[in-house]
Formats: sequence, C-alpha cells, structure tokens
Amino acid sequence: MATIRIWRGYRDWDADSDYEIVTYEDARELGAVRFEDEEADIQYRIIQWGEGIVVFFVERRGHYCEAEIFEYSDLETAAKDYAFILRRARVI
Repeated sequence: MATIRIWRGYRDWDADSDYEIVTYEDARELGAVRFEDEEADIQYRIIQWGEGIVVFFVERRGHYCEAEIFEYSDLETAAKDYAFILRRARVI
C-alpha cells in the first residue's frame, strides 16, 4: 500500500486559497468517477486506508476549485451516503 496525500478546502487562481493537505498512510485507491459539463468538472475518488474508507470530492469551476474529504469506517457505512458514486466507481 502507498501513502496518499489529498487536500481539502478551496483554491482560486484569481484570489486567496484556503486548503490543507491530509495524508493517509497504507492507503490505496479503490475507484474513481468523474462528471463533466460546460460549467463544472466534478470528481470522486474512493480510497481505502487502515482506518476505513475516504470519499474525496473535488469540484472545479473555472479558476475555482473546492475539495472535501468524507471518512467512513467501512464501505457499508459509506454506501449510506454515496451508494450511487460507489456503484459508478465499481467499488460496490
């Protein structure tokens, strides 16, 4: 397994940014899904690590980019909030 570093908060190339880097040791990416249209690029990554599951959400709109991290103890718990995303990523 690897070390995965992801970020949460917001980044804006035209203004100030406010984000932090979060590190997950002994982690691996289980799957990902991406939705794009003319206005937005939305991505989800599902990461497994020693303490559970991470759903990493990133939304890009022009120069603005926002990311959130949602941690769960297992896939079943994560599926209560993200079943559609986990199925699209072929994780469940």
